[in-house]
Amino acid sequence: MFKKDFDDFHQSLFWIKLTLFAMSRNILLIILCVFSLSVFAQEPKFGHINSVEILTLMPEQVTIEKAMKDLDAQWNQELTKLRDEYYLKIKKYQEKMNANMPESIKAALQSEITDLEKRIATIQKTANTDLQKKQQELFAPVIEKVKKAIDEVGIENDYLYIFDLSTQGVIFKSPKSNDITLLVKKKLGLN
Repeated sequence: MFKKDFDDFHQSLFWIKLTLFAMSRNILLIILCVFSLSVFAQEPKFGHINSVEILTLMPEQVTIEKAMKDLDAQWNQELTKLRDEYYLKIKKYQEKMNANMPESIKAALQSEITDLEKRIATIQKTANTDLQKKQQELFAPVIEKVKKAIDEVGIENDYLYIFDLSTQGVIFKSPKSNDITLLVKKKLGLN
């Protein structure tokens, strides 16, 4: 009799465990279904921003603009000296052309003028490259600061995508898209 009670007990215990397993599996399936429905029920959030508007309001903009104007003035000063020298050589050449100058002197003056034209072109190219590099160097930390604020706003407000309207990459903007420019301005302390 004891063996029968023991077997009945084990059999009951087996059925209880099986029932608990089936119930826990069903509960887990219900939780997963509810969770997945709540995830799919959320509409993805899209936002847009005008980064140029924000960059122009950044306090660092004044310092960057001054530094760029100073550098541009230095390059313009150098180019003005070369251009003045160029125009002076052309004037001398024209004066000597009227005075029946020998071909060797004419060729030497033409060579000097050509060399000056090349130097002016080289310095203009170097100036443009230098100005672009300097602008990128000065704006890099500001752009990084704005990007960080955009990322934080995106995470805090559960945005799936944020598009920048100042670039020409956005072809369509739905009325459902949220303009987060004000949120980013607030994050950066800009009014």
